[in-house]
Amino acid sequence: MDGTHRQPTGEYQVRPYQPGDRAGFLSLYERVWGRPKSTDWFEWRFGANPYRDGIRMIVADSGDGLVGAEPLLPFRLQVDGTEWEAYQPVDWIVHPDHRRRGLFTRMTETLLDDYLPEVSLLFNFPNSQLRPGLEKHNWEVVGPVVCRYRIQNTRRFTDRANVKELPAAIALATKHGTPLIRAGLGALDRITATAADVTVERHAELPVETVHELYRSARPERIHVPRDRPFLRWRFANPNWETRTYVAAHEEAAVASIITATEETPSCRVTHLLDIQPVTDRIARPAAVDALLSAVVDDATDADLLRAPTNCYPRVFRRHGFYRDDTFPLSVVATTTTHAIRLPDPTVASASLPTDRLTDPDSWRLTVGDLDIE
Repeated sequence: MDGTHRQPTGEYQVRPYQPGDRAGFLSLYERVWGRPKSTDWFEWRFGANPYRDGIRMIVADSGDGLVGAEPLLPFRLQVDGTEWEAYQPVDWIVHPDHRRRGLFTRMTETLLDDYLPEVSLLFNFPNSQLRPGLEKHNWEVVGPVVCRYRIQNTRRFTDRANVKELPAAIALATKHGTPLIRAGLGALDRITATAADVTVERHAELPVETVHELYRSARPERIHVPRDRPFLRWRFANPNWETRTYVAAHEEAAVASIITATEETPSCRVTHLLDIQPVTDRIARPAAVDALLSAVVDDATDADLLRAPTNCYPRVFRRHGFYRDDTFPLSVVATTTTHAIRLPDPTVASASLPTDRLTDPDSWRLTVGDLDIE
């Protein structure tokens, strides 16, 4: 006997989340992911969402506590000028001692029956372990999720990627490369000039109205998460983040913004560039974004790496030392995340929903703040 508790599948209760489940979810989360989360984090992530009353989550209860959970975050998407309600699956977990009991299938089937009819689609970003299970439940792959990184500590980056074995040359560069990397980035920063007529302001509190108006002035034509005021107040209020907003002004008028959040984990300190405005190709302001990036980099000298989106201002980001994680050498150590969607069954799907665009990766315009980040 290995001491592992074996419980027949039928003895589990698969049901919607109840108010008394919060402590059980947090305990299960820590058991599976190895990092604790606070009640403040839970209330922000699931309780304070502005688009739905109540928490959308399916759980598996063994009788002795929660052993599985599949939460959803309510979102809105703008498609061809029309807003659609959506859910983003996040933090799906099953206790290690209760896997291979059919819980994932039962929870997912219950979730699709109970919650998918409420919205136009589900969209999420599964890793390679979760993706095969989702595809069995008719998720469709849109494409890979690619980010840009400015690596300031090579060893911390590979630790974060959890890479077991590296090619010899990459391993040597990882071990000894940080001083050289920092020297090179420092030289790059010194020669990167910014426009003299652009000023940058830093805000510890999110200037909701400013960011909202910047979004409205250059709303993307592609599928995106709209930056309405309730979304801005909720999404960037994570109690675990050190959040700062940078606003570029030209002739005293705000012309661009970047929202950053710095996350501290035992293995790495990461500054995420969560949101950039404007993010559309139709109205691009590279000089302003260049000035913002200079300020962000100046303030993030203690970060091991900075993470940014790939779908806007590529030349500006390259000038500041940001490189895509799907090209060498970052592709050697980067983990693969996929953008996927689940549409309602054709019998209940909205006839006006442009499904062909939803599965086209070039039709989407997402930022880091739209991904499943904790």
